[in-house]
Amino acid sequence: MFENLKKIFQAFSIQERRVFAVTFVSAVVSSLLLSGVWVANATRVVPAAGGDFIEGIVGQPTYINPVIAVSETDKGLVRMVFSSLTSLAEKTESSKDGRTWKIRLREKLLWQNGEKLTSDDVLFTVQRIQDPDVQSPLFSAWQGVLATRLSELELQFVLANPYAFFSYNLENLFIVPKHLLDDVAPANWRLSEYNLKPVGSGPYAFDSYKTRPDGFIETYRLKRNPHYAEDRPFIDEIHVEFFSESDSLVQAFNAGKIDGVGGLGLEDIQGVTRPHLELSFRLPRYYAVFLNQSKNLALKESEVRRALAFATDGQKLVEEVLGGKGVAVRGPIPPDALYASQALEPSEFSKDAAREILEQAGWKETDAGERAKTIRNTTIPLELTVVVPQISFLTRTADILRSLWEEVGIKVNVVARAPEEVSNSIIKNRDYEALIFGNILSPSSDLFSFWHSSERFHPGLNLALYNNKTVDSLIEASRQNLDSVGRADAFFELQQAIMEDHPAVFLYSPHYLYLIPKGVGGIESGVLGEAADRFRSIGTWYLNTARVLK
Repeated sequence: MFENLKKIFQAFSIQERRVFAVTFVSAVVSSLLLSGVWVANATRVVPAAGGDFIEGIVGQPTYINPVIAVSETDKGLVRMVFSSLTSLAEKTESSKDGRTWKIRLREKLLWQNGEKLTSDDVLFTVQRIQDPDVQSPLFSAWQGVLATRLSELELQFVLANPYAFFSYNLENLFIVPKHLLDDVAPANWRLSEYNLKPVGSGPYAFDSYKTRPDGFIETYRLKRNPHYAEDRPFIDEIHVEFFSESDSLVQAFNAGKIDGVGGLGLEDIQGVTRPHLELSFRLPRYYAVFLNQSKNLALKESEVRRALAFATDGQKLVEEVLGGKGVAVRGPIPPDALYASQALEPSEFSKDAAREILEQAGWKETDAGERAKTIRNTTIPLELTVVVPQISFLTRTADILRSLWEEVGIKVNVVARAPEEVSNSIIKNRDYEALIFGNILSPSSDLFSFWHSSERFHPGLNLALYNNKTVDSLIEASRQNLDSVGRADAFFELQQAIMEDHPAVFLYSPHYLYLIPKGVGGIESGVLGEAADRFRSIGTWYLNTARVLK
């Protein structure tokens, strides 16, 4: 047949051969195009398994144990290695009064070493959290909760009082293996080798780690967990590379040595040259200037605190400190967080309003441009010392605030201290007139730890030493009211009361920025409970794709 076609082609004239060639090529191209259109219409792109993902982090792991994990690094690894109780549960029921919760686990749950996971492991985890010798950061959240085993797959929690946010406790309860940790004395939990070689039930299992001669952990490797109870993760292995400082991390990202990096500051991000996607996550956190009225006589006057709020340009701070990657905050619950109310009227930036408030309150300007007031026959200067952790974006914030506040006649002294000193000494002893610091709320937006009067002193987190019985009652009502409408009303009144008292000058809520190369899929921007929670969806991340019929 081919010979016959050849003879026919040879019998063509030159002009006919040209027409034939053009027609043949057009037919082939048309067929390919039609095939491509058919494939595009008849198939769809889906994630495909395979590949390794490399995360870069400043710092190193210490306690990859959900009962004692504190750092973002440890919590991030916990999310990949362990499973929360809600993800292990087949059924969760609560009583009408909100005090009794019954959990039934899925059947055939296994630890990464193949051992059975049962209600005994859940009970053991809660008991260790409640043991004061373990010193778990979750200790306070689980006080007044009685955990009881009902069967191998069932258990019950009984609360001393109704707690509207208990479901969040369950979501953040990552289960540890009793068969491995039961023999570790509570006081020795931080010495256990399982803190760096954990055995969990999450999507990824510990494989190995590599250290430098000085003991610094350089690389941590995780592999896909074959016993994972949910859908099989797409990515084969997760490698985490650790760095001593952010400059090296940025250099590694630019060189293509790592795939994911989060939490970089504005200056570091400006040094990123590699093409990438920037995912912006909103967190329930904010920074504020907490005012300690017991250390400064002028701060006892509500007019002074109110003037400070009016003299603060939150949008300027967002633009100049955060590079526009955040939002201004005017109350104790940041935008996008649960129960944040947009209906409340904040103190809008106005230097004129701030000056007028101070004038009417008797704080008169001196020839030097500063203000003073005579109280009990004593002239009191309007002067404020602000303590700030020595972190670049916070010291920049302090400098801008000093400039803004001095424009309305308030003298400001900025004292920068090492973050460790601020946390371990200055905050512990409440040794400050004003303090620039951040609050990280739980996903429930529970304000108890930050604004209830019982939390005014160490280890409480009420940094303004705020004492308002009405607010205390509203906080307690918001925690115990099981009616969603009533709870929302309590939160509205609560925010309104705090904002009217001005116990702090609320500043901004930075976005959490996560950089990845183009081609990584399955990660979407949104609201996170905390930065480590970006890894809750690690099982859906993917590096490869395939086409399948629709």
